[in-house]
Amino acid sequence: MVRRTVSLLAVVGGMLTCVAQKPMTSQFPLQWKTQIGVTTYRTNMLFHKGLMYIGSNGISRDNRNDKLDGVYAIDQKTGAVKATYKVPFAGDDDVTGISIADNKLFFGTDNYYFFCFDLATGQELWKYPLPYDVESAPATEDFNGDGIKDVAFSVEGYGFYALNGQDGSPIWQQDSISSHNGNVPSLLIDINGDGVKDLVNAGRGTANSDEINGFKMAHYGDYHFALNGKTGGLLWLRETGAGVHTAPFTYTENGQQRIALLDSYGELQMVDLNGNLLSRVNLGYGWFSSPVMTRDQHLVVGRYGMLYNDSVLEYSEDNSIPYPGDKAVVKSVEMEDQLLSATTMIADVLGKGSMQAIGVTEQGLLFLMKTDGTELMKLKLPGKGAEASVFVADVDGDGKLEILVADLDGYLYCFSTNSKGKVELGGFKTN
Repeated sequence: MVRRTVSLLAVVGGMLTCVAQKPMTSQFPLQWKTQIGVTTYRTNMLFHKGLMYIGSNGISRDNRNDKLDGVYAIDQKTGAVKATYKVPFAGDDDVTGISIADNKLFFGTDNYYFFCFDLATGQELWKYPLPYDVESAPATEDFNGDGIKDVAFSVEGYGFYALNGQDGSPIWQQDSISSHNGNVPSLLIDINGDGVKDLVNAGRGTANSDEINGFKMAHYGDYHFALNGKTGGLLWLRETGAGVHTAPFTYTENGQQRIALLDSYGELQMVDLNGNLLSRVNLGYGWFSSPVMTRDQHLVVGRYGMLYNDSVLEYSEDNSIPYPGDKAVVKSVEMEDQLLSATTMIADVLGKGSMQAIGVTEQGLLFLMKTDGTELMKLKLPGKGAEASVFVADVDGDGKLEILVADLDGYLYCFSTNSKGKVELGGFKTN
């Protein structure tokens, strides 16, 4: 029955066609645009004290000594760059994920360093040398109990670090599980009830089998797991069939807090806080878009939407794992030859009083759908397209929402809406 869900997605995807699109500005007028350089599907945007913050991979992700590398602080009303935070030495200074806590900016680079800047003075407070790149958004929490937010992050291929937010000294390091190229941003949630948030992430450890299953190995050594926020110790481990590029997502079902976990080969696992499997289904191959469970109990992944809760799960005699039954209707935005790596956001940008799902493709489309996957509209972006998720909020304080798009043409675009609607999920991995 799980195979039936896979074939359903394949059939839906195979029948899609793409028609001529209206320009983005026909629905959402352009308010401003600012050159910042290119971004990735791991890039997040933060709104802090009247400024938008975003990291940049510069003119090109492959350049060294790239003049556009760094973090940008941008005036939310005009798009003017108010400050830039750049690494003080030569090299590949790409910045992807960022975090802000206690009025301090935290970010890692492709130059093997992690940095902390004071946002009040713009000065570097500390830096910490690392064995390789940092790509994902860091997680901030008071891990050591001193009342000051600390920071935790993965290092590509080398594990996980937690550093003291005050001086950058190590709190703990976990290298028994390695972060791989996915560089998953952590989900912060208190699993063990000690008052300190723990980290749910994914990486690579030791394979549990060397057998071949179909066209691939039965297990490559990839896992979802949870780490103790205080110590970095392993709380639980769940094997998965492939590397992970998507961020874990927490939601509540029947009064129980749950976590959605998705790997790049499409294995979606729903687990409780202790990592116990509640349901599992395969969504098909090639996922970079993170799963989102909406408040109206719809699972949104990329351009797909479906009802996914206990009422649509069924069991069979030969499979003890529940699967989506006939009530789990899958719908999708029609799209042909479009790559989608951004995570889809949830907000009422149309002012309808109900949520829409807002996503972007790497070939230049912005799409809106209902949370059940019903297509509403597709619009053509003015640039090349986007990997980074959109950011939706009232950034200029006029009482109406704006949509920010970090385009692959190197510009950050701010589009106006006429909506005073609510935002359920406005940004990728925001604090």
